[in-house]
Amino acid sequence: MRGLILSLLVLALAVPAAAFEIDGATVTLISPTSVAPGGTYTMLFTVQNASSDAEWIVDIHISFPGGVLDQSSMGHELIATGRPSFAMTVDPTVPKAMWDDNDGGYGEIYSTEACDVWVDWTAPAVFPGTQIFWELWGDVYGAEPHYVNGYIDLAVTAVDQATWSSIKAMYR
Repeated sequence: MRGLILSLLVLALAVPAAAFEIDGATVTLISPTSVAPGGTYTMLFTVQNASSDAEWIVDIHISFPGGVLDQSSMGHELIATGRPSFAMTVDPTVPKAMWDDNDGGYGEIYSTEACDVWVDWTAPAVFPGTQIFWELWGDVYGAEPHYVNGYIDLAVTAVDQATWSSIKAMYR
C-alpha cells in the first residue's frame, strides 16, 4: 500500500512538470472585418492562451502585409491590476507590432486567459499580400512547444478605379 501511495505521489508531481506548453494558443482578428488600400484602421486582436496547464504567454508579435504601424496608438486590456505589463514596440521595417514581457515575472497571459491587443495600421496603397502573421512565445518551463504561430487571412475591400469618362459623366 505504501508503495502505491508513493508511486501515485511521484506520478502526480511528474505529469504537470512535463506538460507545460502553449499548443493551441491563438490570435484572432476581431475588427475590422475588411480593409481598403490606403485606409487607416485600429486593428483589434484577441490573444487566447489555450495551454492545458499553467504555461504563460510572454510575447506577442503580429506582422502586417506592408503599410505603417503607429506605436503611439498601441495598447492592451488589463487582465488584472498591473498585468499584463507589456513593452509595446513597432518594427517599421516588417512592419511588426510587438507586445513583449518586460517585468521578469512568469509571463503576461495565464493559461486560462485571453487578452485584447490593438494597434493603428495604415494599409499600403498596393497590398503585397493578404495575410497577417502572428507569433506567441510561452515562458519556456516544462515541455515543448513554447512557441506557436499562424496566419490570419485579411479581407481587402476592392476600390473602384475612377476613369476620366466616369468623372466627366458626373458633370453632364
